[in-house]
Amino acid sequence: MRPFHYHDGQREVQGEANSLKAADKLSTWVGPVADYANEADLIVIAAADCDALHVAALSGPAPLATAVANEGEIIVSLPGDLATLLPIERPWGGIVINPATARRSRVAGQPSPNGPRVDIPCTVAFTNCRKYMTPTASTGSSPLLGAMARVELALDDAWVVETIARGETAFLCTATPDAVADVSHRGGQPGFLRYDLAGARLEWTEYLGDGMFVSTGNLRESPRFALVVLDYASGDALRLDGEARYTNVRRDRHERVDALIQANEPFPVQGAMEARIHTATRLVRFCHPRQRVERRARITCADTTAVQHPQ
Repeated sequence: MRPFHYHDGQREVQGEANSLKAADKLSTWVGPVADYANEADLIVIAAADCDALHVAALSGPAPLATAVANEGEIIVSLPGDLATLLPIERPWGGIVINPATARRSRVAGQPSPNGPRVDIPCTVAFTNCRKYMTPTASTGSSPLLGAMARVELALDDAWVVETIARGETAFLCTATPDAVADVSHRGGQPGFLRYDLAGARLEWTEYLGDGMFVSTGNLRESPRFALVVLDYASGDALRLDGEARYTNVRRDRHERVDALIQANEPFPVQGAMEARIHTATRLVRFCHPRQRVERRARITCADTTAVQHPQ
């Protein structure tokens, strides 16, 4: 894999957070991306064009993808039906995730049809840390491609308000200046997403991450985003589209070199996200319903860096 290339927006946010050295170290970090893709029970993929961010999901028992790593190249193979939901001519970017095992990786590349499959030769592939994921598992017995339907909702719809209030798992979809989509996990305890109904504004706290600032850097270049909030019980998801602004709050006293930091608090604040919501959509059967895995604990910054590290 080639080193990850940061664009100006990402470098700007890294500079504000004093994490340039940490980001430079992570630019060559890949990790067990293929293994995590093969173990994922949820895959969220997006593609960007001039009009919209297109988002689709695969869920169910692993393996949902077939991923191979050979001589520095990673190819993720997905069901060809995804091309009915995402434009095949645009790069696809997404996240392969198994919240029960706290394993997740980001992938992106130009999709290539290959019989009944679509291959993504990855130009972007890296493994994220294990923090902030609510341990859940898919209840599905077979693969599900979602969403099955889309229903436009009023911004003051009761289900919109309730889903935001109880949301614990969300996916932030953004795009680079050259229109490569990115999907990143956002998670926390219920209430970490805060909705101002009167002003159609959404806020959430950005917790201390790895110092790369991929998504927040994308928003510096283009504020367009989609946030997909899971409803575990139904498998539906709330999609919120709008424009977002990120403000860094934390700046380390000494330049940050290490990607992982153990803190005295589980959810240390890195920054604040403020968004204006334009549209709300119910994604019907976006994924299989998910159940909590009670024997698993949520990993946070209060855990040791060895626990936070991908494993």
